[in-house]
Amino acid sequence: MKIQLRNRILSMSVAALAFGAVSPAYAYSVYRSVTANPATGVVLWNKDNFGVSGNPPTLSFFYFETDDAARAGLPNAQCFVKVDLPDADAPEPGAEANVGNADIPVNAQPGDLPKPFPWVITFDNDPAGHWSIARSQITDATTNAAASRVAASGFQSLATTVGSYVGVIAGTLATCAAQ
Repeated sequence: MKIQLRNRILSMSVAALAFGAVSPAYAYSVYRSVTANPATGVVLWNKDNFGVSGNPPTLSFFYFETDDAARAGLPNAQCFVKVDLPDADAPEPGAEANVGNADIPVNAQPGDLPKPFPWVITFDNDPAGHWSIARSQITDATTNAAASRVAASGFQSLATTVGSYVGVIAGTLATCAAQ
């Protein structure tokens, strides 16, 4: 009986792998606090929510162990854009990961000179848990405003595409959505 059960479990596991039911490990998530329409919960996909800034200019995300930890760490956030990074457990500063893939369009205005996915996100841990995407990964434009608009369009495209490992989760608003 035990051998039959073990064989059945093994057979189901092999079948799941063969048919793609088991995805790669995506256990390390980074978050960005965003605002949304309070009536609908739909994220406001605009440059204000995806501000590229700093020197050098980057788009910031923060690591949190869980969704609840993100909510506790940023208690006033209406919603979050959550990015699941592959195999990035306990990275060292300088670690990088790709966000998006070439099959997903950025859908930004051509005048903002968007770069295609994937964009590289880098762990600098300054401040603690900080990850960022350099402006030069997002756009060929030289302004932060253009990069912010491209980032907003790009993350909307990612958050509304199945299998992109980017989504929207609730913060203080229970009805957060990507749309």
